[in-house]
Amino acid sequence: MYQLVMFDLGGVVVDVESDRLVHQVAMLLGRSFEEVQEQIYHHDLLLPFELGQISPEAYYEGLKGRLRLSWTYEQFVRAWNDIFLENRGVTRLMERLRTRHKLMALTNTNRLHITYIKGAFPSLGVFDDWVASCDVGLRKPDPQIYALALRRAGVEPRAAVYVDDRPELVDAGRAVGLTAIRFESSGQLAGELRKIGLDV
Repeated sequence: MYQLVMFDLGGVVVDVESDRLVHQVAMLLGRSFEEVQEQIYHHDLLLPFELGQISPEAYYEGLKGRLRLSWTYEQFVRAWNDIFLENRGVTRLMERLRTRHKLMALTNTNRLHITYIKGAFPSLGVFDDWVASCDVGLRKPDPQIYALALRRAGVEPRAAVYVDDRPELVDAGRAVGLTAIRFESSGQLAGELRKIGLDV
């Protein structure tokens, strides 16, 4: 019944320790965690970065100006990317799924993170395609990004499963006709996939 399984990356396929970066910068600058977090994830800076509207260098320059950050661009890139760990429980499930289903990454992310993740985790080579917000200029929960992903895979919504850890993005997937599962753990995900008839 299902031809395609789409996975969110951060919080599902890879664990994200985003607080590590914020703590590093806060300690470096002697500023509060909350103040630094607000600037790093500021809507006016992060949103265009995740939509591919500004370059990594432009994001860095914007952050540098907002925080008076003393890091070089290279130091920033290392810290920016050093927040991911592979979720081996999920990648093992993906290995089993790939024999019968197309696999796709569907993620809101930026150019630095997607490039790093593709290079750092060879197990993610099981993906048949990657749909990243920074490449397509669309971001979840916009229905258009789900529609674009389905067109690229050549499948109808009813033939696709979508896995995400954020409830509002799961709801957005369901709203366009996907069978959407909220991720909590690899064991829970395996159980949910079996319930809908997938052999994992």
